[in-house]
Amino acid sequence: GSTATNLTIGAPTLVSGTTYTVVVSLASNSNDGTVLLSMAAGQVSDAVGNANVASTSTDNSVTYDTAIPTSVSLAQAAGQADPTNASPISFALTANEALATASVTAADFTPTNGTIGTITCSGTTCAIPVTPTGQGVVSLAKAAGFSVTDLAGNATTTVTVGDASVTYDSIAPSFTFQQATGQADPARTTPINFSLTSGETIAAASVTS
Repeated sequence: GSTATNLTIGAPTLVSGTTYTVVVSLASNSNDGTVLLSMAAGQVSDAVGNANVASTSTDNSVTYDTAIPTSVSLAQAAGQADPTNASPISFALTANEALATASVTAADFTPTNGTIGTITCSGTTCAIPVTPTGQGVVSLAKAAGFSVTDLAGNATTTVTVGDASVTYDSIAPSFTFQQATGQADPARTTPINFSLTSGETIAAASVTS
């Protein structure tokens, strides 16, 4: 990562006892990056003249981020089958940086033939489950009020919508057997031909004897 520049460190302010507040201000032209504060040895001394040792810390850095998320896109989640008979159907919102889960809500999207479930974000990807309300195409689009933020609160209203539709089919195919056209009945020769008709398109490889 980078380090923020153009910083001004204010004078420490005594809060109480041995605790001070140190304010770091960043100029309007500061670049984004990590703001880290530490104290080298020998900078201050106590009442009897003992100089300080170098400071230690478990969390002495803050990420300074003023950039809005970019490369935000909406599409089928990786690995989502299409067509599918499984529910819910998985869509994904991705960006160039982590998004705040609380900022990504169902109100940001417009589903067709489906209901949006609980949205979760991890890293740069937010998972959006949609439960179909009927057979056919289930799709997800950007709502008019779309707005999401990164972890620092920088908001964007821009998203690129890719392949954000999946065909849902949970109905088992039905079949009808009957004599094939032209089949003699009664017959004295073989083979005897029948026709098999399905109520929907099926995978040819799945039809066997």
